[in-house]
Amino acid sequence: MPSFSLSSAFSPIKNNRGMALLIALTVISLIVALTIQFNKNMRQNLLASGIQSNSGKLEAMASSGVNLAMAVLLKDAKDNEHDSLQDSWALLADEDLSKLFDAGLLTIKIIDNSGKFQINSLVHSKDQQPEGKSPQQVTAQEQDARNILWRLLRKEPFNLEDSAARTIIDSLIDWIDTGDGDGEQEFGAESSYYLSLNPPYACKNGPVEFIEELLLVKGFTPELLFGTEKHPGLAALLTTQGNDGQININTADPLLLQALHEDMTKEMAEDMRAFRVDKNNKDKLASTAWVSEVLPFFTGQNALKNITVKSHSFTIFSHAQLDSTEKNIVATVQRENQRTTLLSWKVE
Repeated sequence: MPSFSLSSAFSPIKNNRGMALLIALTVISLIVALTIQFNKNMRQNLLASGIQSNSGKLEAMASSGVNLAMAVLLKDAKDNEHDSLQDSWALLADEDLSKLFDAGLLTIKIIDNSGKFQINSLVHSKDQQPEGKSPQQVTAQEQDARNILWRLLRKEPFNLEDSAARTIIDSLIDWIDTGDGDGEQEFGAESSYYLSLNPPYACKNGPVEFIEELLLVKGFTPELLFGTEKHPGLAALLTTQGNDGQININTADPLLLQALHEDMTKEMAEDMRAFRVDKNNKDKLASTAWVSEVLPFFTGQNALKNITVKSHSFTIFSHAQLDSTEKNIVATVQRENQRTTLLSWKVE
């Protein structure tokens, strides 16, 4: 009689149950993995849509900030005929603008370009002569501008050697001059120099349009222009706006004030800065005459040249933030005859 084994009889059933369990676990693992990936994708899509939604809101907020700044500048022009760091446009950065929107943060800062050194005032081509000035006055203005830049480069914190300062100034003259001047300057450079570089490029022979463009000019270095850990950069003191050489002494940086005259010291520049931020002197800032009150020596033939108390060009920085996202708009505006004109607009 043949023997009967229970283990051999039931082993296929056990194998089938084990295979079913394995398949079930595999399917469950696959479903869990797909669910996790789906949830991850959903979170990413929701986050992306939220960021995209915020981006539109932020740009609208930042744009509103620029419009608000332009309105403040226009009102200021109607309220007074001079500009100082005590004006409403200069104090806008300290204003609490949180109530303007249901959510988010908006900050606005206005920088006066007229309180900076005008790079394009170093030389004027025939089609760029300042209005109302004779050729002799233009030549004198150009020389005054070159002297200011030379002193700025030679003094702290830049401390350039005489030859290095002259190289920068002469090279800038050659870079800006459209070709109707006196030819290459002694320490300057024309296209023959720039075409010998790697990569080669031509001398522009036209006004500087962007501060970063100065890195193309012989003598300039990133360290000089944008600063290092040890000293600030020159770029903060320069502007490409305007070419009449007029510097607003009510808003100019003390480093630039030092360069206005060969006898001007750091202490004198600080005295000027202290005077113009004193609220008791606000009305006196309407005229350049306040300089003689602070520095009696600078009168008559020693008077500071190419100075003004009126500004025409401003850069607006509008920063909007909502949750963890933010948007910046940088705009340059020209203000003339109680009108503001938008010159540039950059979204960051």
